Amino acid sequence: MGRSKNKPDDQRQGVPGLKAKVSLGADVIGTGKIRLLELVGETGSISGAARDMGMGYRRAWTLLESLQRCFAAPLLETSRGGGSQGGATLTPLGQTLVERHRAFEAGLEAAAKPYLDWLNEAGGQDSPAKPD
Repeated sequence: MGRSKNKPDDQRQGVPGLKAKVSLGADVIGTGKIRLLELVGETGSISGAARDMGMGYRRAWTLLESLQRCFAAPLLETSRGGGSQGGATLTPLGQTLVERHRAFEAGLEAAAKPYLDWLNEAGGQDSPAKPD
């Protein structure tokens, strides 16, 4: 599979950033699974979301199953059929999970900004930068 189309250029070029993951027992909720769920909602299709992320359908299904294990109620509803007959939609819980995880990430990024800015500045120098 190719490189994900959704990875920001900053991450490819070594600019400091965060990757938020939340452990729930043996399962993990992270940015990639949330983006996949979000794309299912946008495209109305697991295969379409997988394609947009540069992964196969089976991999996408496995990731969504692992995300679903964290919740008693369904995150998405699917219907069989293929083509215009089948599809997938987010449940209210699935939509709320996406929204809350995005808010969680924004809070982490805001809290980490001074440190990440310092890392970005200090990373290109020969000697360590002085703390703020």
